[in-house]
Amino acid sequence: MRGVRGVLVCILLAAFAVSARGSAAPLTVCLDYLPNPNHVPLYAGLDSGAFAARGLDVELVVPSSASDPAKLAAARAADIALTPQINYLIARAEGLPLVAVGVLIDHSLGGLLALSDRGVKTLSNLAQRPIGYSLAPLEPALWRAMLTCAGVDALDVDLVNVGFNTVAALLAGSVDAIGAFRNVEAIQVELYGHTAVFFPQEAFCVPETYDLVFVAHPDLVRERRADLVAFLDAVEESIDATRTSPDEALAAFFHAFPELNDELDRRSFAATLPLYADSVRLGDPTTWVDVQRFLVDAGLLSEEMPFESLVAIDLFPTEP
Repeated sequence: MRGVRGVLVCILLAAFAVSARGSAAPLTVCLDYLPNPNHVPLYAGLDSGAFAARGLDVELVVPSSASDPAKLAAARAADIALTPQINYLIARAEGLPLVAVGVLIDHSLGGLLALSDRGVKTLSNLAQRPIGYSLAPLEPALWRAMLTCAGVDALDVDLVNVGFNTVAALLAGSVDAIGAFRNVEAIQVELYGHTAVFFPQEAFCVPETYDLVFVAHPDLVRERRADLVAFLDAVEESIDATRTSPDEALAAFFHAFPELNDELDRRSFAATLPLYADSVRLGDPTTWVDVQRFLVDAGLLSEEMPFESLVAIDLFPTEP
């Protein structure tokens, strides 16, 4: 009997270690697209051993297209994927089997970017002036909402698809504003010698969004709950470490991608630093309700989905 008890104790201890530390099985995390300063805490976590200390073998992979991450997670070709909250909601509405498990950047990054030397001081100055965008139907819906909020008549909104050459189109004068990120293109045009005028989307009737959430297949959440909890703990630790020691975190990122060690990415990181999530847990339904309501009104969703179906709330600690 004493020997049986010893075996049972060993089994229980091993089970506890797995639940606390993860299974050590590989965990593939697909970025939302090309590596950039948004991802610094992830690479800093790899460098510091935050994931390994929790028994995780994390591999960060780069998708071939920005539209791929959610599809890869839904097909279980990746364990976790990073994607904008709005993209995730649209993917869910299209029937992809996904659930949000955490957040990396819990603020909006997008908006409209213009140049002050073109006489743009307020958003209403863009009435009847060409505005470039890349991705339909999302961007046109966002920019129309912003311009309407600023008092611009719908008939005076001139949207032009310029593909992915948005900054080039703006600098060449083909358009007078573009959809942009505050931590990238707004800095880029300043480096080209222009004075940027950035209008953040959340200041003009577009609700605050989570710019980057982690999503996974619901089956993976059930099968690897301990790994996901350990992963989120490691990400949160890495975000805290990035804020505390930003130079070390950025050095880890540049070590992985020395070709990105330039003025644009250094400034972009500085602009992104305050925007990483304070908590990687997604326990508050407010943003999910507001964003879905906006998307329904814009015709991008047919109906709202319940918060409990969108977020893996069982991964997060309950309030005492």
